[in-house]
Amino acid sequence: MESVIHVSSDSFAERHGLDFIWLELTNRCNLQCLHCYSESNPTSSARDLLNESQYSNVILEAHELGCRQLQFIGGEPTLNKGLPRLIAYAHQLGYEFIEVFSNLTSLSEPLLEVFLRYRVAVATSVYASTPELHDKITLSVGSHRRTISSIQRLLAGGLQVRVGVIAMQQNRDAIDATFEFLRGLGVTNIGLDHVRSFGRAQRQTPCSMKDLCGICAGNILAIGPDGRVAPCIMSRAWSVGSVLDAPLESIACSDSLSDMRRRIADATANKAQTARPQLDECAPQFNCTPYYNCTPCSPNGSVPCIPNHNCDPAKR
Repeated sequence: MESVIHVSSDSFAERHGLDFIWLELTNRCNLQCLHCYSESNPTSSARDLLNESQYSNVILEAHELGCRQLQFIGGEPTLNKGLPRLIAYAHQLGYEFIEVFSNLTSLSEPLLEVFLRYRVAVATSVYASTPELHDKITLSVGSHRRTISSIQRLLAGGLQVRVGVIAMQQNRDAIDATFEFLRGLGVTNIGLDHVRSFGRAQRQTPCSMKDLCGICAGNILAIGPDGRVAPCIMSRAWSVGSVLDAPLESIACSDSLSDMRRRIADATANKAQTARPQLDECAPQFNCTPYYNCTPCSPNGSVPCIPNHNCDPAKR
């Protein structure tokens, strides 16, 4: 059981509200990417504790806290058979932005129809313009072909498609060619990120708060498939409670979360000064929500969020 959560006396709405949530629908994935922050693979289901009803309850609770934007992620979220119904439920509640972060290697026609019906935004990662290099990173032959095919189908349907290119040792000389390749497909929302030292990319170095982008000090939360709540998808090592033990509101209003956000803010205070200049144009200020025209911070998918910079979607 989790330790007792101490809830602050002032109301959540009076303090700051909740802008955005990640819902990890599973820790399983059909790929085994070298840098995966969640160490997912086809059999990594030990953390998959939440059922569809419990996910629906979290979506409802977050909505009641003022949240109107969410992202379904994993692992690979399309492996959860409840995804279509959870999308429909979030839409029914009035979520204004619903995004699915998927590797897009198994986008079925029925799921594509759901995406089209509810105008779901989709995010994915492409590691190279060539199948050989991309597949070497995912450890799955044919993954590049399937992902690219799905991107083309989504674009043909007029959906928002966001693609992240992750710079790492294996593809560092192929970044420009990958951007050019994606633009040739018609992708206009392309982000660049670096490998973060979490999960399989951690290697022998213990994960550190300094490796976070810093935006998880803001009004966002991530809920894992085991129910554990963390300030963001990358900060699961510093979870602050579980929806299996307490309502989301009590966790979101807790002193534990406030203290953790302060610690993260302190640990990443120098990010604004060290961020790459070319990424400064549109960087959220403690707001990591996927605006329609502003590339958000996200795992394995976009530019790093840079604290203390204003994000003006009109610039995109």
